[in-house]
This record gives sequence, structure tokens and C-alpha cells, in this order.
Amino acid sequence: MRLIFFLLIATLGLYSCNNDLTTIGQDLINNGNHIEVQTTLLKETGTIKIDSFITSSGRYGSAITEMFMGRYKDQYSGVTTASPCFQIVPVSQPSINFRYLLDSVTFHFKVGKNIWGDTTETATPQTLSLYRLARLPEFRTDQNDYFYNRDSIPWGDKLATVSFIPKRMIMNQVYFKLEKDTLTERMFAMMQNDDPIFRPNSNSEISYYKFINYFKGLAIQSGKDNNCLLSLEMIPDSLYMRFHYHNADQKYTYDLKLLSQRNEYQYFNVKNIPSEKYGFEALTEQTKEVKFTEHDMAIVQGLSGYMVKMVLPEPDVQSTYKTVVKAEIEIKPRVWASPEVAYPSTISVYYTNKINEIKGVAYNSTNNPITGRYVKTENNEEDRYIFDITDYYQTISRYSDSKDVRQLLLTIPNLTSSFNRMIIKDVPVLRVYYASYKD
Repeated sequence: MRLIFFLLIATLGLYSCNNDLTTIGQDLINNGNHIEVQTTLLKETGTIKIDSFITSSGRYGSAITEMFMGRYKDQYSGVTTASPCFQIVPVSQPSINFRYLLDSVTFHFKVGKNIWGDTTETATPQTLSLYRLARLPEFRTDQNDYFYNRDSIPWGDKLATVSFIPKRMIMNQVYFKLEKDTLTERMFAMMQNDDPIFRPNSNSEISYYKFINYFKGLAIQSGKDNNCLLSLEMIPDSLYMRFHYHNADQKYTYDLKLLSQRNEYQYFNVKNIPSEKYGFEALTEQTKEVKFTEHDMAIVQGLSGYMVKMVLPEPDVQSTYKTVVKAEIEIKPRVWASPEVAYPSTISVYYTNKINEIKGVAYNSTNNPITGRYVKTENNEEDRYIFDITDYYQTISRYSDSKDVRQLLLTIPNLTSSFNRMIIKDVPVLRVYYASYKD
């Protein structure tokens, strides 16, 4: 059961258009007619963990502009580690005279806008290691040429290590310094000798495919004591290997930059070791669920794969003269004054089944997917997410006897590109407003 990327923009789902009953119901509210409000605790709420999700653009998809690296640990989601894998290529055919001497080789990267973890003045230094790939990643036809978060990285030789405090000003100046060893000396000599791997190939979809086939690629691994997840900008000017060399008093550089022509070999690996404090170690398969009532907690979080499942009660509309005029879900999250992991501003909703498959986006009406909206208050304890499910619940009450449409999955909108999370502290509440009327 894989989370297919296009589900995030799928147009499947239940929906209903505005209708007379809703309008009548709203008029009844305004006119002071009989309105019944039923409040239900959604005790059938729990945490699940999806098996896997796509972390690459695929053979023909748009280029990934951001990947992730690092490690984060806490009592809620456990330990999450991320490692990016990518390729670099020549930007032009080098022309380096034999008299020129190699000074050093550096690898430069730029941390993106998102950082999760401790970034205070007393933060733990973060350590990253740069590796050369042992081989090119292998495509699997059963995965439609995508790579997933669980796909391993073919680690080769370690090239360099760097440590830094995770402060923006410091990170803007951090880079790897490679040793002048057999690899770098050989590559520099190949540049001077006009080796074929540095010549563009017009017969290939990738101009410098010979170089990729030789060098394979790079990956970045987090230190075991790190406690930050960092985004990594995936653009050529932000990710490159630089050769520094000189002739007499003249200094020169030559760059190998991130491959931008084709991106199918670029992906990131994400691993999560669940927290045992809240029983999440039991989530060994997507079909498993840890009920909210077991530990008074449920969690939604990107990258780590956690989602919240809840089951709605059947609408109470047996009477011919009773209709749903409003329905909403209220969720109260845990809130901190200075959170290390940010809260999502909205929560996405899918409908599911008893084995927790993602069946489709839950819609209120055409092109209007259900979302949970974060409501900030003066008292953090009263902050909440509100989900307007009026049209969706009306549709259930009129046309559907399937339990599947009453089973929902909650996740952050950008599940594969954000570590943001919502931790539920109280049992979610469903409020349904029913209008009763006569002929």
C-alpha cells in the first residue's frame, strides 16, 4: 500500500452540491426554528503509519527543488533520519593546462528555508558526512521508476565530514573539504588529459552521462548525535563540487554542479524508528493502528509517515423531516511556546477503509477539499483545528451506507516535503447541527 504522489491532487472523493435542504436549514437557524446540536466524542481515533511514499520525481516528473538531511529524536515521533542522494556533472568541458597544480577540492551546499530541531545558542553541533555512491541507483519497474523513502542508498567511500552549529549565519558559510587523495588527484588529471567523461554526449538524454556512469553520485549522511532535520536546496548553484588550482600566482576554479537535465536518480531516504513511550512500535504495517485511548495521544507528521485515522458516526437522520445543516470536527493540539517542530497551518483529509488504504481526497463539494484550519487563540490551551465537513456529512446522510466514507485519514498537505506535525491532546469532537421541520 504505497502513497501515490498524485493522490495529493486527486479529484476522487465524495461530494455534494449546495441544495435546497441546506438553504432551508440555514433559514431555520435564522428564523429560530428547532435546531438540535449533537456533540460526539470521536473515540474511534488513532494513529497509523503509511508503508512508504515517493521521494523522487520519477523518470519524467518535475525536478525536486528540495530534499532533506539530518536526524531528529523526541518522545513523540521517535527517531527520524533523512539522507539525500544526487548526481553532479561538468558545467562545461574543462581546459586545464598540465602546468596547473591542484590545491584543494570542496563541496558546497545550501540549507533551505526549513529547519526542524534545536537551533538555540546552546544547540548540539550537527555533523554531516559526504559519501560517493558505490553504484548508480537501480530503477524498479514495479515502482514505476520512482524511488521511495524506504529505498536504500548505495553508500560508497566517505569523502569528507563537517560539523557546525545549526544557526543560519553559520550554515551559510559551511562546506565540505575533501582530502587530496587518489580520487581527487585522478579526476584532476583526467580534466587535464581531456578525458572523454568530461565531454558532452549529444546522443544521450544527459549530456554528461559518461561522467555520471563513472562518478555515480553523492549522498549525505547524518551524525548519530544530530538533533536537527534540514532541508537542502536542489539547484545547481547551491550544490556543487569545486576544484581549486593554480599556476604561479594565478588561482582558478572548476565546478561540477548538480545535474539539472534529468532527475530520476535523485531521491532521499527517510527512516523512522517509532517511540515506544506511546506504543507506536506496534505500527509495523499500514493496517495497524494505535488507538488514541491507549495513551491519550495521536500524531500527524510529515516525512515520518504518521497519520491520524478517525471514524465518524452515522448521521442521525432517520426522520423524514430532519436534515444536517452544519457539521464540523474540532481537534485540540499540544502547543508549545517555542516548538522545535512547527505546527501545520492546515490539515488535509482523505477517506479510507478498514485496512487504512488511501482511497481518495475527501471533498465538501466539487473542487473544495476538506481541510482543517488552525485557529490561534490568546490562550494556547484553546488553540484548535476546525474542519467544516457539512457537505460531506450531508452526502453521507442521504446517499451512502458505506462505512468507508465515514473513515477518514488526516495528514499534513505536504507529507513528503515537511516535518511539521500535529499532536492531538484531547479526543476529537464532532458537532452536528440538525434542523427539524414539518410540512
